[in-house]
Amino acid sequence: MQQRFLAPLFLTLSSSSLSSVLGFQLRPPQTTYSSPSRVFLSASTSSTTDTLTDTEVQTLFNLLADSTILYDPSRGTCCRNRCSGCTYLDPAGNFLFDEYTTNNSEEDSRGWLAPYVNVDFGERIQTSKWSILLFPPVSSDDCDDDNKAAKKKKEVERKEFTTFLEQQLSSSSSVSPLAIQALWNTLSPSVGYPRLTSTEIIRAIKGMEGAKSEMGGAVTYDTFAKNLLAAGDQIQQLGGLSDGDDESNVVDYDAMEKEELLDLCVERGMKTNFPKMKRIIIEELRFFDANGRQGKRHPVKNTLS
Repeated sequence: MQQRFLAPLFLTLSSSSLSSVLGFQLRPPQTTYSSPSRVFLSASTSSTTDTLTDTEVQTLFNLLADSTILYDPSRGTCCRNRCSGCTYLDPAGNFLFDEYTTNNSEEDSRGWLAPYVNVDFGERIQTSKWSILLFPPVSSDDCDDDNKAAKKKKEVERKEFTTFLEQQLSSSSSVSPLAIQALWNTLSPSVGYPRLTSTEIIRAIKGMEGAKSEMGGAVTYDTFAKNLLAAGDQIQQLGGLSDGDDESNVVDYDAMEKEELLDLCVERGMKTNFPKMKRIIIEELRFFDANGRQGKRHPVKNTLS
């Protein structure tokens, strides 16, 4: 009977009276930092689903994955000058490389995300499928000088990303805005990037949990699915997708000076014991905006978590 009336009694007490009854001081609830750039998790339209489907995961993987992966056994250390006695040349003088195909791999029969834009072994050159999709060649007759410069830097804007994907999807294989945003976050070194370069996507692919180091960081379907689903769950935990122009709510850290970025870190109570390179500072800020806390950098993969 005493427990039955305990809750109504507590509701009638003030915080000071309640503290005297309990015998300890009540603390006000903690607040967390919220930045406008967290809204960048939003897509241009609202999502109608709460979770990603297996069909969506498979569809996106098929768009980006290669059925053949070429791996450089020198791990990029060979100068490609065909030096006498080079251990990365075969007896005929051709560069050695490892080739993985879905035809001879029962475990990874659905292919891999390639950890490169392209590889050149002289007699064999291969370009990754994802780089062809996300960074299509631009004819010099179809763009002005500003666009030429942007493409030369190999950048893809968030809206372009969605457009490129939708152009490859049929009505029967469409994916939700949640799936597209989860993919963007998965291919970003950290959440919140307004644009991506091919180098940043390579870093993200190699940094995925479960990437195959023996293949230079290639990613299997199972690894891709695990990371994509985790990105989707994170979006939902942060409030899901909402309507609005995604670019209008993004803090453009790239346009700021390094000193301004460091001041923002200090304002948010972040430790600044990381390398004072602009790219690193921006990554730290974007991670903080997306998660409400400072990230921990992996000592090998150099990614934040």
